[in-house]
Amino acid sequence: MLAGAAGWFGRGTAAHAATPDHDVEPRAASSATRSATARAFRPGGAGPLYWSTYGYENSTNTMIPEHVWKANVDWVADTFRDDGYTMVCTDGWIDNTQRTTKHGYILSQADDWEHDWAWWAKYLERKGLGLGVYYNPLWATNSAVDDPTVTVVGRPDIKVADIVNPGDDFGGLLHWIDTNRDGAKEYVQGYVDYFRRLGAVFFRIDFLAWYENGYDQNEGTVAVAHGREAYVRALEWISEAAGDMQLSLVMPNLFDHGSAERRYGDLIRIDNDASFGSWYNLSGGRETWQPEWSQWNNPFLGFTGFADISGRGQAILDGDPLIIRSFQNDAERQSAISLFTIAGAPIAITDRVDTIKGSANIFKNQEVLALRKAGLVGKPVFHNGHAFEYDGSSRDPERWIGQLPDGRWAVALFNRADGTRARTKSIDFAAALGITGPAAVRDLWRHEDLGSMTHFEVDLKPHTSVLLLVTPRGKAQFQADVGAWAGSARFENTFGGHTGMGYVTGLDTEGSSVGVGISVADAGTHRLKFRVANATGHSSSLTVRTLDPVTGAAHGQATLDVPTTRAWTSWQDRPVALKMAAGTNLVVCGVDDSDHGAVNLDSITVL
Repeated sequence: MLAGAAGWFGRGTAAHAATPDHDVEPRAASSATRSATARAFRPGGAGPLYWSTYGYENSTNTMIPEHVWKANVDWVADTFRDDGYTMVCTDGWIDNTQRTTKHGYILSQADDWEHDWAWWAKYLERKGLGLGVYYNPLWATNSAVDDPTVTVVGRPDIKVADIVNPGDDFGGLLHWIDTNRDGAKEYVQGYVDYFRRLGAVFFRIDFLAWYENGYDQNEGTVAVAHGREAYVRALEWISEAAGDMQLSLVMPNLFDHGSAERRYGDLIRIDNDASFGSWYNLSGGRETWQPEWSQWNNPFLGFTGFADISGRGQAILDGDPLIIRSFQNDAERQSAISLFTIAGAPIAITDRVDTIKGSANIFKNQEVLALRKAGLVGKPVFHNGHAFEYDGSSRDPERWIGQLPDGRWAVALFNRADGTRARTKSIDFAAALGITGPAAVRDLWRHEDLGSMTHFEVDLKPHTSVLLLVTPRGKAQFQADVGAWAGSARFENTFGGHTGMGYVTGLDTEGSSVGVGISVADAGTHRLKFRVANATGHSSSLTVRTLDPVTGAAHGQATLDVPTTRAWTSWQDRPVALKMAAGTNLVVCGVDDSDHGAVNLDSITVL
C-alpha cells in the first residue's frame, strides 16, 4: 500500500498483547492531561536537528533492525550530537508491530526488537540524545482489537474493540479510532501520555489527511472519512496530553491555511514525501497549488506558500527529511541545507553511517548552524500581500531573507532552474532589508568575507545557491515584515514602509499580533522605538509584551498609543519603555481586548 509520508508500510502477522519489560503504563485521560499541562504558548522558531530511520526503511521497504538502529544511534552521538543533532526518530513501516500493553499501546518499534521504548529512551539519554517516536494515537492494532482483555486506560468497562468501527481499518493491521465513541478520548490521550512518560521528546503523527477526509491525492478514496469535527477534536486531545513533547503533524490537509494544525501542533508538514530524494524532490514536480494534501509538492513551494504562518511563537514548517546522498554534488546539498535553514525547518539526517560517505560535513557547517541556534526563521521576499496559492508572483521562492535577534540578516539566493544556463540573482539591502548605507557581507559556505556593500549580485549555475550573513552598521532596525504573524496580521506594501518594501497590517482584530526576536545585553528597562502608521481618524493602540522565546514567560508589558494622521503613508515613531531579559526576547505587538483602532507596524529599534 502506498503510504503518504513514510513510503510503503510492511505486512506481518498479528501477535497477542503482552507485558512490557519496563512498565510505563499510561494514566487515565484526566490525570494524563493534568500531568502534561498543555501549553498555551508554543515556542516555534527553528525546528529540531535529528537523525531519522526514514532513509533505511524507504530504501529497503522494511522496518529497521534493532542492530542497525543501535549502530546509527552510536554514530549520531559520536558524529553529530555536539553539533546540535540531539534526537533520533523512528519513521513508518510500523503496522507490522502488534505486541501491545494491556491497554493496546505498542511495546517497541518492532515485535522482534529485544528492547522496548523505555529501555531505548534510557539508552539514548545516556548518549545525550532524545527519543522521537513515529506513530498515530488514532490507531489501534488488530491484536488489541481482537483481544477482549485489552481495555481502554482508566476505563476497564470499555474494550479497545469498542472504540473502532467494522471496516474502518488502515492497511489491514491497524484500525482507526472513532472519536465519537465513549472511551476514545481516554485511549488517544493515554497513548500520547504513554510515549511522553516513557521519555519521548518528539511525536511524529502521520496520515492525518486520511483520517480527516479519507482521500489520497494519487489513489482517490482510501479510507473512511471521519470529518473535520472529529479530526479537530482528535488534535485537541493530542495537544492537551502532549505537554512539552513536540508534536509533528504529518500529511495534514492544512485546510483553512492550517488553522487547526498550527493551533494544536508544533511542526506541520508542507510538502510531499522526499521519497528517494534528489533535486527533483527538493524543487521539481508539480508547481501548482491544490486544496488538500499535499497543497504544495516540493519544499521550495511549501515553505514559500506557508511562510506567513511560521516564526517564533508560531508553527514550524516541516519539509520531509533530506536524503543527502541522493544529490548530485555538494552544490545541490548546500542548496538543500540553506533552504531548510533559512525557512527555519527541521533538518533530519536520513543517511546512515554506511551510506553517507563524504557528505557528513554538509550537516556540520558551524556558521550555518549558528543561524539555527539564534532561532532564525526567514521568509521569501514578498512582492505583495496576496495569497501565494492564487498569485504565484506574490513571493519569490528563490530569494529569502531573515533577521537575527542581534539585528544581522541572513540572505539566501537560489537558482532552481535545470539545464546549464546561469541566472543572475540579486538583493538590494535598502529595498529588501531596510538597511541604509553599506553593510558587511560574509559567504557562510565559503567562509569568506566579501566586503562592504549596499547590494549583492551573483550569477548562479543551476541548482546552486549562496547563503550570506549581512551585518548593518549602527543601530539595528528590526523589520516587522519578517516577523511572526498571527491572526489577521499580514504583509502589505500599499503605503510604503522601510524604504517602500513592506510592513505588517491587519493589527485591528483581537488576537492578531506580530512577534520579533530582539536581543539586549543587559536585563532591565529598555526604550524601544516603533515605526507605525494610523489613519483611522481616531487614536489606536497595541499591547506590547516581551516574552521568553522558549517558555513564553512575560518579562514586561506596555501600551503602544498611536495618534491618528491624515494618511496611512504618514509614518511616525512612537517610543515605549519595556522590561527585557538579557539575551533574546520575543517582542510581541498585539491586539488585546483593551486595545482599539488599527495600526500598521513597520519596524522596531532599540534606543
